[in-house]
Amino acid sequence: MGAEKRIEEWIRSLIAEKRPVELVSFYEELPVRAKVKPLSLEDKFIQWESHPKLKLAVENFGRVYTYFNDPVYNQKRILTSDVTYYSDSLIETTMFKPFEEPRFSREFPRVTVSSKLPVKVAVIDGAEKQEYQVRDVSENGVGFLAPKGTFSPGDKLKLEVFLPYGSFSSEAEVRSIEPVEDKEKVGVRFVDLQQRFRDLLHKYVMTRQREILNTIKMLAD
Repeated sequence: MGAEKRIEEWIRSLIAEKRPVELVSFYEELPVRAKVKPLSLEDKFIQWESHPKLKLAVENFGRVYTYFNDPVYNQKRILTSDVTYYSDSLIETTMFKPFEEPRFSREFPRVTVSSKLPVKVAVIDGAEKQEYQVRDVSENGVGFLAPKGTFSPGDKLKLEVFLPYGSFSSEAEVRSIEPVEDKEKVGVRFVDLQQRFRDLLHKYVMTRQREILNTIKMLAD
């Protein structure tokens, strides 16, 4: 029996037993978890109970994940599906499929930046300095938007990072490139970052986490 059929049978058993399962989505890069019951499975689309926090997250992220104990491999696997509809009463997704999601294996929490807590980054090349819009931040790196084709994985960069609590310079390496509309999000990891600068990043992430969690509470309650 193939993986797709095993997953389908699992979903059908959840429906028959009226058993909830944890779905995970992301809001501003923070995971949002809720236990909900699948209501139906028709034409490869699954309808689920809705949940205020989950609804808020899927509106922001557009995708959900769950964990599946695969009997063939005897291990827990991450599954993902796209959200096709959401409301106060139900959430509809495509059929789940196995997926390797790096968000679940991050060493440090990552948060998006906000206008209230802005972050700037500049790439220094000799005497030239080019600023880019920062999308997200963690203790060991940042993600910023750049025109397509500007950077490639493995590129070594010198960055100047401006946080609300101070600024610092660091060597960095491009670790990932992700398409975002007409641009690319460039994920970089700092190289040999001094602890005092890591503390600045940690303070930013913790403050921004509180801001995001307050927003989720305000909008979802």
